[in-house]
Amino acid sequence: MRIRPYRLSALTWPCLLVVATTFVAFMGCNTTARTLNREAKPLAYVGQVQLGEPKNEAGRVVVPLTYTGGDWRQNSAIVPIDVDATVSDSEIDITVITSLANNDDANGGYRLILPEDSIGEYTVYYRDPDGARHHIGEVRLEE
Repeated sequence: MRIRPYRLSALTWPCLLVVATTFVAFMGCNTTARTLNREAKPLAYVGQVQLGEPKNEAGRVVVPLTYTGGDWRQNSAIVPIDVDATVSDSEIDITVITSLANNDDANGGYRLILPEDSIGEYTVYYRDPDGARHHIGEVRLEE
């Protein structure tokens, strides 16, 4: 009796190609979906924002943010991924940006990052996408 080596049938190769292509497409679609789902949220969605103690990190001032309450916790797939900030005179306007959850930016939506030369006392406001402003608190940035 002669033993033949195992060979993949002609049908197996196209199946493997479809699986590999689907995997690669899914990885690209995840990034595309995150970009398309990137959205500025109003304060009512984010909840109460609390400012932490500012720290100097790698030439930047980082202010930790904590959110309590808020509707965003009802959907675990959509999380804060970034904070848009505008500094003008002695005021800082911030807006939280949400998107699909990903381990790569787990802390991005929980930190206000400012240039190192942002020294002084600032009043911080939350700016809703419709332009409404909400007072959050004050922060003192030192050298």
